[in-house]
Order: sequence, then C-alpha cells, then structure tokens
Amino acid sequence: MTGAETAADGDLTVDELAARTGLTVRTVRFYASEGLLPPPERRGRVAYYDARHRMRLELIRTLQEHGYTLAAIDRVLARLPPDAAPAEFAVQAAVLAPWLPDQSELLDRASLERRVGRVLDDGQLAFLASVGALEIHDDGSYRTAPSLLGQAVELLELPVPPSVLADSAALIDDHATQVAEGLTELFARAIWGPYQRGEIDHDQVLAILERMRPLALQGLVGAFTRAVDDAARRRVER
Repeated sequence: MTGAETAADGDLTVDELAARTGLTVRTVRFYASEGLLPPPERRGRVAYYDARHRMRLELIRTLQEHGYTLAAIDRVLARLPPDAAPAEFAVQAAVLAPWLPDQSELLDRASLERRVGRVLDDGQLAFLASVGALEIHDDGSYRTAPSLLGQAVELLELPVPPSVLADSAALIDDHATQVAEGLTELFARAIWGPYQRGEIDHDQVLAILERMRPLALQGLVGAFTRAVDDAARRRVER
C-alpha cells in the first residue's frame, strides 16, 4: 500500500473493522447494503471506516443477539444523530437489552426429548409452546425456556386438562403485556423524555435502569403473589 493509500490514524479497512467488531467481512458488507451503516470514506479504491461505523456495528450485533429484527434495528439507528457519541450508543443498548439474561437453547426434537427425559407427541409440544416453555420453529427446531421447561413437562403428568393450563398461561401473558406497556410508557415520560431534553445524562439513565429493573421484577412478583392470596381469600369468604 502506498503512502497515499495508507489509512489515517483511527481509520479502518473493512477487514480491520470486521476484526474489531467480531463480525465477518461479508456480514459488515451486508449491513452496509441494508442501509444500516453510513457510506465509508473512499480514497482511491480503498474504503475506510471510523468509530461511527464500529459503534453502529456493535449496537447492531447486540440488538440482533437480543432478538431484534433488522427492520427494528433500522428504526433504532434512525433515531441516532450522525455524530452520536459512544455514550448515546451505550444508552440505546441498555434501554433495549432484555431484563433477564437470555438462557434459551435451540434444540432439535431428539435433543429436546433427551433434555426432558421423555418422548413428546405433537399435542404435548403444542401445549409446551402454549405455556411459553418453548417456541416451535418452521425448520423443526425448538427454542426452549429452561426456567419453564422442566415445570411445564411435569404438568403433563397431572390430571389437569391441557386447555386449562394453556388458558392460564394466556391470561397471565395478556396481563403481563398490559403491565409491560404501562411501565414502558412510564419510562418514556419520566426518564427517556428528560434524557432527550438534556435534563439527565447518560450515566444517570444507565444507573436508573440498573436499579429499576430488578426492583420492578421483584415488585411484579410480589404484587402477583398478594393478588392471588387475596383472590383465594375472597373466594373462600363468599
């Protein structure tokens, strides 16, 4: 490479950018073709990338690991200014991260049956999916939720109609969705709005999220437990 073609300090070729972000060159170019990266700077026949591209790629990779589609990621990136600072990317990643670590596993049917220690028919698989213990994919694989799978399989042995258990799961899911939407709206008004207006800074948002998430989860479990106890008591006292 000649002196004119040598990258300035901090500039990266596509190979260097891929290595820095843990992605393949093909993946970097794919994201660029999808419009998720701004155009690189070209000097002669060589394209150079900078910190803006690296931070965007790291956010894209993080969000994809969390299950976001490229369309959703594109909407997130569209809200970021072209000169967004690293702290802005950190806030976006923290806000959109799952509240609990993803411990799911992707298994084929044979591996799933070995995991639960029994053969599962299609009806039982459908039941496990209905209560959130697994997702059934079109390619014949299964995404499991280990925290629920064992307990859900044990329910198959009980003399409770599967429809009752599935309806219970649907009821919980519906109300959980309402709670989640309410908390998201509250966060938007009380935290995200002030952050966008510059009233609180990046570090304060990250600190709030770090403390708010476990508190909200514990509060939700506690409120549900009290509500179930109260409902049972009222039914007995009728």
